[in-house]
Amino acid sequence: MPEMIQGGTQANYTGTVLEKFVASRLDERGYTYVPSVRFFAARALKQPIYTRRCEIGKNIYNLKQICDFVVYHPEKWPDNLIIECKWQQSGGSVDEKFPYLVLNINMKYETPTIILLDGAGFRRGAGAWLRQQAGNGNLKQVLDMSQFTTWVNKGNL
Repeated sequence: MPEMIQGGTQANYTGTVLEKFVASRLDERGYTYVPSVRFFAARALKQPIYTRRCEIGKNIYNLKQICDFVVYHPEKWPDNLIIECKWQQSGGSVDEKFPYLVLNINMKYETPTIILLDGAGFRRGAGAWLRQQAGNGNLKQVLDMSQFTTWVNKGNL
């Protein structure tokens, strides 16, 4: 019998699946993965690149802030684009962190940001609240996987 994945381990696994989805969209669009320690210097090459799990400065607590993706494109995203991935398959605490995430995006992130939000486990109203925050400050959009795919297919990436 297969071993069951529990709690935080399951959340990390499904979150990783969502991150792999984003990485594959970037790869399909001709972006090159660059390790985070070389990402900002590699922008000088003026070609589409991305990195994962990148330190982008300090958060509202003045601690190290790590984002899921930073994307650079010389024409479309010359000042970078940050993509944050949030997946909630079943009841849990991810949606309790939305206000903290939005506050960091709008107060500490220095670049446009989109959130990829998917899964059916968010508390009622949490996803709607997060979507209402889009368009304010650096948080530009909140998209699910289908909407993100459409957004990418329209040439936004």
